[in-house]
Amino acid sequence: MKELYDYCCQVCCIRLEGTAGPYAEAAHIRPLGIPHNGSDSIDNLLCLCPNHHVLFDYGAFSVANDLSLLGIEGVLTVLAQHKINVGNLHYHREHYFLKQGEL
Repeated sequence: MKELYDYCCQVCCIRLEGTAGPYAEAAHIRPLGIPHNGSDSIDNLLCLCPNHHVLFDYGAFSVANDLSLLGIEGVLTVLAQHKINVGNLHYHREHYFLKQGEL
């Protein structure tokens, strides 16, 4: 996933560079394991910078089916060869995305 996006965050498009090389994180849209039962497959993964990974996991933003971002401005960058399971996006919105007033 990280190589597919050349270590660029799909939200902010920033590519972090360190002395050990580029850095990005693979984030599961629907978490692995019980009770979530998300898969460890490309259709359930995003390439994010550490900041956006934490914000996504904590529900500060989510992704609509049309790939627009909810909670923050913008649109998720998605390459043609990366097919995202919209069911996983729906799961994230329902279980993690903080509605206005809950912040």
